[in-house]
Amino acid sequence: MRALGVRAASAVAVLVATPMTVIAVNESAQAAPKTYSSCTKLHKDFKYGVAKSKKAAKKQVSQGNAMPAYSDRAQKVYWANDTNLDRDHDGTACETA
Repeated sequence: MRALGVRAASAVAVLVATPMTVIAVNESAQAAPKTYSSCTKLHKDFKYGVAKSKKAAKKQVSQGNAMPAYSDRAQKVYWANDTNLDRDHDGTACETA
């Protein structure tokens, strides 16, 4: 029995001595962007809609609309919702005047 105790103690010593690698993952970076069933619901989070790029957002302003969001988060939301909320295919979903 003593031999078993020594082996177990050696195994524990190896586990304790082995460095552990911890990888911190930003949970929000891994989460899928939110999808919306309507522009009314999207406007609760993005008042003036979302654009796929800064260029598309500036185009809305030049057309007399308010500036839609175009941050990295907004662009991800745009691409998750473009097929059902960008009905005119101009690069902005749920733009408002």
